[in-house]
Amino acid sequence: MVVDVVSFGETMFRLTTAPGVRLEHAGQLQIYIGGTESNTLACLSRLNFKTRWLSALPANPMGRRITSELSAHGVDTSHVVWAKDDARLGIFYVEESAQPIGLQVYYDRANSACALVDPDVVDYTLVDDARMLHLTGITPALSERAREVFRRFLDRARARQIPLSFDVNYRAKLWSPSEAATHIENACRQARILICTRADAAELWGITGDAEAVLRQMARRFTGDQTDKTLVLTLGSAGSAQLRGDVYSEEPAFPTTGTMRFGSGDAFAAGYLYSYLEGALYQEMREERAVTPLAFGNALASLKRCIAGDIAIIGPDDVKAVLRQDGAGARFR
Repeated sequence: MVVDVVSFGETMFRLTTAPGVRLEHAGQLQIYIGGTESNTLACLSRLNFKTRWLSALPANPMGRRITSELSAHGVDTSHVVWAKDDARLGIFYVEESAQPIGLQVYYDRANSACALVDPDVVDYTLVDDARMLHLTGITPALSERAREVFRRFLDRARARQIPLSFDVNYRAKLWSPSEAATHIENACRQARILICTRADAAELWGITGDAEAVLRQMARRFTGDQTDKTLVLTLGSAGSAQLRGDVYSEEPAFPTTGTMRFGSGDAFAAGYLYSYLEGALYQEMREERAVTPLAFGNALASLKRCIAGDIAIIGPDDVKAVLRQDGAGARFR
């Protein structure tokens, strides 16, 4: 059976206070599950793509909570590596407050089951039947073992000519810019689709300027002799831009009053990958409204900002409603 997208990465519990409540005084915490790779796959699965998530989890109720929730969204979790029941699940704590306090994130993920995974027990052949391998820069930041798994997936995909989608996703709490730049260099070069934020481009490589200038500088660094590479720059409230071959384009964001930022970048990535792989809904909306992959990704990101949790719990009808809203047609024609 052909799988549309395969990914490997860590998924954790996110424990979040009520808005405006500090952790030191919180009487209760809301549990969400969150991992950039699994968030992306869940969104794709909800749009009827076949997805497969690989990771390592503790064989206890916390690990089973992860697989049961992802499976409910349609993600294949049957190849997860199960660690012992006393292994750790990564956790991060979140305070969501208005400015000037703003969003505060505290990691408790060191020595998690995914960080301590044995590279020799991961089945790398599971990428062989995929249309796309999707990885992010978070995995190699977790540990040397996770970095080795990351490297082996890159090698397997290259050997089997499986296209790579790579989302830079720099996390300053996990490693320095110089470490990140060194260890993701090969992935950035190998990627058929390279997704990055403007802030990450500046932090890791000192690349600044307007969106087109940033993408063209990134292309000079990472494209080499590739003729089918696409570089995508996400621009927050300004939307997104891409450089495909030598052709630059950009799309504005969809207006939203949503403030739930967790997972919005992953929803964008899912929308872009879905469009790149010619998902049926994208084809329909391209025919009806001349929607581009950037606009499709922007639509999913705007929807996610209205939804609590890390996973975009949306379906095709939600996406159509955004793309068909009054005035949207003028953006695409």
